[in-house]
Amino acid sequence: MTDALEKAQALLKDAIVIDGLGGAIVHPTPYMEEGTYEESLVGYGWTAMNATLVSEPTYSATWDEVLKAIHENYLYFDMSPKARLVEKASDIVEAKKNGQLGVIFGLQSPSCIEQDRTRLNILHKLGLRVLQLTYMERNYLGDGCLEPENRGLTHFGIQVIRECNRIGILVDCSHVGIRTTLDAAEHSGKPIVISHAAVRAIADNPRGVTDEMMKAVAKTGGVIGFIPLGPLIRLDRPATLDDYLDHFQHALDLVGPDHVSLATDMFDGKTKANWATPWYYPEITRGVQYGSRRVAGYTKKADLVHLVAAFVKRGFADDVILKILGGNFLRVVQTVWRP
Repeated sequence: MTDALEKAQALLKDAIVIDGLGGAIVHPTPYMEEGTYEESLVGYGWTAMNATLVSEPTYSATWDEVLKAIHENYLYFDMSPKARLVEKASDIVEAKKNGQLGVIFGLQSPSCIEQDRTRLNILHKLGLRVLQLTYMERNYLGDGCLEPENRGLTHFGIQVIRECNRIGILVDCSHVGIRTTLDAAEHSGKPIVISHAAVRAIADNPRGVTDEMMKAVAKTGGVIGFIPLGPLIRLDRPATLDDYLDHFQHALDLVGPDHVSLATDMFDGKTKANWATPWYYPEITRGVQYGSRRVAGYTKKADLVHLVAAFVKRGFADDVILKILGGNFLRVVQTVWRP
């Protein structure tokens, strides 16, 4: 065993590790030959994850679909003591202490609220803690990253951000257009995040984030999380783990170690049949298909220890690694969520 791998294992033993966008534990439910999904993630070193409540057949869920998904998760928590709902930052700390997986309810589209901002308070009472302002497209709040006009935040979007600030829902600008993200940073009185993305200056993919966007998010006190999705990491050839680390390094140099975090964007319950991203969003996937969509060397959540070992080999200081793994995200939610 290499020194870097041993160091990585030691760091993970005590680290709080938060997946800024980690798929779901139900709807769809990952298949396991033995044990439970959450037990496996805890064993790999994960502490908590932002779980998208509905991701099939699209991320633009209806109100009824979201309520059903919340109910299904509640049932799962009743049956599985190794999974717990995260409603406040201290729940993440408790999950680490108790060997549980903290599940943070999130939405990758606000479609379910339609034009009714009062639904936000209802969702918060039911456990929602992360709201992404758009998916790829335009909605009532603003423009997604694929909208060519790049229009900014609407006034309804401003109202939604104010309400999220008031009640304690974290605003997420992943998949969000450039101008809408900059407007969100300007109008939010609390830190915002880009939970799962990549550096556009390295790989010019519309799902990547610009340096200006990262600086704006950092100015709010928020974080930017990076995902191992190959077409976002490298465009001219298949991406490697070292290529992936270049995105972290770029962000560290640009906004500093307090504003960089981690995400996988791995939906382990998704199959070839329901991973429809290449069909609808070829601008993002660039011809990459299901089996080769991940960065070589970091294709599954069990590879977390190898990612941490790569951080060690790259020369990242221990305190910086711990911030990236979860310390920064935890700090943000301590500020945004209610105690």
